[in-house]
Amino acid sequence: MPESKHILQRWPPLQAGGLFLLLYGVSAWLGMRLTPPGEHFSAIWPPSGVLLTALLLARGRHWPALLAAALVLEPLASAPGHWPTPGTLLLSADNALEALVGAFLLRRSVGLRPSLRRMRDVLGLLGLTVLLCPIISATPGATILALYGKVAWVDWWRQWRVFWVGDAMGVLLVAPLLLSWGAEDTVRWPRRRVVELGVLLLALVLTVNGAFQWAPATPSPHHPLPYAAFPFILWAALRFEARGTTLALLALAAVSVAHTLQGHGPFALAASDTLEATSAAATTASLLFLQSFLAAVGGSGLLLAAAVSEQGRAREKSERLNAELSQSLRELAATQRELVRRERMAAVGELSASVAHEVRNPLAVIANSVAALIRLSRPEANSTAWELLGVMGEEVERLDLLVNGLLDFARPLSPRLLFQPLGPVVEGALDSALRSENRPGPFLVTRALDPEVPEAPLDAQLLHRALNNLFLNALQAMPQGGTLQVGLGHAESPEGPPQAVITITDTGTGISPEVMRRLFEPFFTTKALGTGLGLAIVRGIIEAHHGQVAVKSTPGEGTTFTIRLPLTAEVPRELPRESPRDAPRA
Repeated sequence: MPESKHILQRWPPLQAGGLFLLLYGVSAWLGMRLTPPGEHFSAIWPPSGVLLTALLLARGRHWPALLAAALVLEPLASAPGHWPTPGTLLLSADNALEALVGAFLLRRSVGLRPSLRRMRDVLGLLGLTVLLCPIISATPGATILALYGKVAWVDWWRQWRVFWVGDAMGVLLVAPLLLSWGAEDTVRWPRRRVVELGVLLLALVLTVNGAFQWAPATPSPHHPLPYAAFPFILWAALRFEARGTTLALLALAAVSVAHTLQGHGPFALAASDTLEATSAAATTASLLFLQSFLAAVGGSGLLLAAAVSEQGRAREKSERLNAELSQSLRELAATQRELVRRERMAAVGELSASVAHEVRNPLAVIANSVAALIRLSRPEANSTAWELLGVMGEEVERLDLLVNGLLDFARPLSPRLLFQPLGPVVEGALDSALRSENRPGPFLVTRALDPEVPEAPLDAQLLHRALNNLFLNALQAMPQGGTLQVGLGHAESPEGPPQAVITITDTGTGISPEVMRRLFEPFFTTKALGTGLGLAIVRGIIEAHHGQVAVKSTPGEGTTFTIRLPLTAEVPRELPRESPRDAPRA
């Protein structure tokens, strides 16, 4: 079966069969109208193309019904009002055998696709069903007429040529048209492309009509006027591929055949111009002369259309592969950067834990010694000894804060997730930050906490630490005072479970783009006494809850931190619980 689908293959069998009967009957009637008086065969036999198309599109189990219908319908449509005779039935069976062999070969050896967008499809159609298969019907057909005495044996060769050319042209004109225009894998044209096709067909008809009317009375095979159709066929093949080419070929055939039957144009021969004496034979010879021209034009156009289609598909495939390769390279580079960052952060974490462990004991000794000196010496207030001991105590506290921060950064986080309300945790962290932070300027704190937010799986202690850190940063960003806005709500996530959303907005100095790029890096800080670990620990805590933290800031206007936490306990497997040192950069 062809790989691409045809619209008729989606239809119910009865509807598709009814359409086949209608097309076959009409095409048989039209083929008889194209048969010159006194001749037995038509120079163009469209039913051969209709039956071939039906067999190519139908399932194998429907072939017997189609062949039987064609066997009976062809004699009835060819000779209305007369019952089929053994001779007409034999001719009809001969035509059915031709279509059967052609369909079998195309499906078995070519794998024909209805869109005719491959060179192998067009070459198979032209070679097997246009050149080879008509021989199967022409040879016994002409022989049957000779046996029944309808034609003389001396006229056998001429009748064979007429039979062969008629079936071949019927396939060439009809089958590609029905196949390509019903294919589902073809691209839909925009309106301007449809208008362009209409202009092309109109210009082709007018040009060919004028060429055949202005052609000289004496026929000449070298007259240039008929070849004015070639630019339009090329136009159709380059712009509209198989569908446009088949329409242009049908329009060219309709105009040229009509003029030739009327004795107009360079292909029209008179009885004196042929070896045959009758005008009917001259008309048949004229049509045969014309068919060679149409076959050359049609075959060239279909092959060019297939070549253009293959080139377009190759270009699209190349562009798609290039895009996929570029995406893969970007993902590979990002993965490599992430691996390098994780290895570096792991090394930093191990070093931090080692340094903190080694520094903590001496630092405790120094702190105890400072306290002992103050207790034993009892220096006077504001004296040099008092100031020096005070400086030593402050530095010991700062180093202790740094050591604790290093331990928090290096310690793997394993939060105990329990379903709890978020509102009290947010309120507690905010109150703690307001109590501990000195506020030289006036502050306005606004709360927008939605009481309808469902309980979330969280570790209250860890989340309190992360929120407290963010609240302290927001307050410190407003040394002259300002407004702190705290929000709590929930939102549906298109890619996962519903989420709780916490927003912290200040009207402080904001964050510059250069700082934003390194905001969550460990040991990066813009504060004189900062350790640069606060936001890295915040991100680690949030990601340990399988959430995300994001920041937006405008220098001089303020900053907003947004935290999203899942409201369900279902955790994707591809999101491992990471320690703060594995937190990705902002």
